[in-house]
Amino acid sequence: MRYFARISCIWLLLAMQVKADTSGSLEITGSYFPRSLGASFDTNITAEAKVIGYEELDDFQLEYEIIIRKSVNDNGKDIVEPRQLFVSKTFRDIDVYLGYRHTFWGVAESRNLVDLVNQQDLAAGVSPDNKLGAPSISIETYLGSGELQYWYIPRFRERTFNDANAHPGFGMPVSPAQFANVKGSKASDQALRYANSIGDIDFALSIFDGTVREPLILFQELEQPTIVPYYERMRSVGLELQYTGESILYKFEGLTGTQSEKDFDAVVFGTEKTVYSVFETPWDMGLIIEYQYDERPQAMLDRTLVSGIRLTANDEFDTNLLAIYTVGNDFSQSLFGLEVSRRLRTGMTLDLSYLLYHSDKQNLPFYSLVDDSELSFTIGYYF
Repeated sequence: MRYFARISCIWLLLAMQVKADTSGSLEITGSYFPRSLGASFDTNITAEAKVIGYEELDDFQLEYEIIIRKSVNDNGKDIVEPRQLFVSKTFRDIDVYLGYRHTFWGVAESRNLVDLVNQQDLAAGVSPDNKLGAPSISIETYLGSGELQYWYIPRFRERTFNDANAHPGFGMPVSPAQFANVKGSKASDQALRYANSIGDIDFALSIFDGTVREPLILFQELEQPTIVPYYERMRSVGLELQYTGESILYKFEGLTGTQSEKDFDAVVFGTEKTVYSVFETPWDMGLIIEYQYDERPQAMLDRTLVSGIRLTANDEFDTNLLAIYTVGNDFSQSLFGLEVSRRLRTGMTLDLSYLLYHSDKQNLPFYSLVDDSELSFTIGYYF
């Protein structure tokens, strides 16, 4: 499967740009890890190229989004990946898609519990935008004013991880994954979602039956200790709600179901208030507060409070700033994140990202991430 995907990527990169409607980008990221310890490196450079294309065939439409990424010090980041590589066809009111594809479900800012279709490309970073394409057959149609999606995913894709001594890294090799289902990665998944709105309220209901995207991390003590990702099975029902006011959003995501025959509940809810023209300037300011609860075993923290501020300059360079502070319910561990982005006149972009982990005690989950605090700069060129 990987060989086929890589050959497809290379073929598309060489052959499709001539005929198809294409765009793309090249990004160079320099990272500095000020608290790096032991055998880990304290600097790294990563390059990522992306090509996005669309072409009308005789009876179908072809769309693709190809990612090629190479890192100097972290082989776990290296990838040739069809984020999307699918053909589609419309049969009356039904759109059918076949191939690698990704989608987004959810409304919350800090975490999207219901976004279960795609696996996360964790080696690329913690952003929810870093997704692996799902090899799938999917169908979309409208029922009245609502949208209905169905996904059948015949094969599971494992989460990517950084090298053992990278950031973040486990400090030991990652062994082949284990699965609760005897079919392993060949077990199929199904997902269904209906989305609609009533007045100022947007809502969606979803059902998922398949392999959990976020594995349990097990320690295996052999001659050489290793980390083993363990993927359980899950059946769940999700709910999304968002109320849109004149200058305020109220958001809710809920997930309930069973994981390996154990019942669970998880929720994220909160609000975002926007203040326009702060101090009579062109800047708008969004104030964010959310609460997370997740009783599943793979959750690092079961109760979390998230607060943040979003600044938008409303200028020709699309200047934006987002600062998020995440803290556990006992205030003993936290994560501060900062993202700043700006377009340049030359068709390029400049992004700054900062992650700072804190933990009061060695036995807390965030303590193992303290040395992964990171300051990075990304310069991108879009064509």
